[in-house]
Amino acid sequence: MNHLRANCHQSDYCWRKLVWIILCVEIFLGLSTITSAEDVTILKSADIHAYSEAITAFKSALPSSLHITREYDLQRDMAKGRTLARRIRASNAKVVLAVGLKAALAAKLEILDIPVIFCLVFDPDKYRLPTANMVGLSLDVPFRQHLQPLHALAPNVSRLGVLFDPHKTNEMHSQLLRDAKAFGIKIVSEEVHQEQDVPSALNALRGRIEALWLLPDSTVLTENTLDFLMSTSLESNIPVVGFSAALVRSGATVGAYFRYTDIGKQAAQLTQHLVKQTSSSLLGTMIAPERAHQSLNLKSARYLSFSLTPDVLRQFDEQF
Repeated sequence: MNHLRANCHQSDYCWRKLVWIILCVEIFLGLSTITSAEDVTILKSADIHAYSEAITAFKSALPSSLHITREYDLQRDMAKGRTLARRIRASNAKVVLAVGLKAALAAKLEILDIPVIFCLVFDPDKYRLPTANMVGLSLDVPFRQHLQPLHALAPNVSRLGVLFDPHKTNEMHSQLLRDAKAFGIKIVSEEVHQEQDVPSALNALRGRIEALWLLPDSTVLTENTLDFLMSTSLESNIPVVGFSAALVRSGATVGAYFRYTDIGKQAAQLTQHLVKQTSSSLLGTMIAPERAHQSLNLKSARYLSFSLTPDVLRQFDEQF
């Protein structure tokens, strides 16, 4: 009987020891996973839909080896942003994603020795972005990709009309002139200084252009002018080239644009690249969107009597 009790005690001891060893191994493996993960921190300018859409796509595209430690919201407060940026700099973050202008500027001022990816920032040159430890994802779809959907319908178009406010989109207009010249395209421009100038400016273009090229200019494009621009262009047999899905849905014949989810996924790919390299030739540069959606408004295209053969339609990944 004593021998039996001794065996039971020994068996019980061995069992407890085995359980302890298993627990230790699991704890060790868990700690190893945590410590091996690379820390990524997100800094956003505000809680708005566009930023949230990009961040959600960013998170979903990151591999498990990249661990998001914190997500900070400036709430449009630059002073708060600088405080949060200093906190990030003192952390173990390997890469920072800055979403929106104020987040990018806070990172520029306070985060000097950690790679920073910034996105959804309009006109970064104006704010001297990026700096040496930053890489920016551009919001500019290359001219060639903008031109592609128009040439799918009208390959011989060579005169594009543009309305612009020199106080708002002068640099965009200048860049468009340079890009168009490289492709042998002539830009015919009319300046617009206030919303009321749009009708006369568009009428001045009629008969001189083969397509109307829209810029993201808040003087030209308003609730009051949008319908006029679309209807007048169609009545004049002039296709309109838009820069967003909303514009193509509203009547622009074709458009090329990115989606916020595309930017988030591209930022995730870039993060993977940066955590693997102590230095990168990408730092200090702007990167163009990897993907541009090509869209077509079928009603506008039919009104303008474009030939919509299967070969033509296959060139558009979105149709409205």
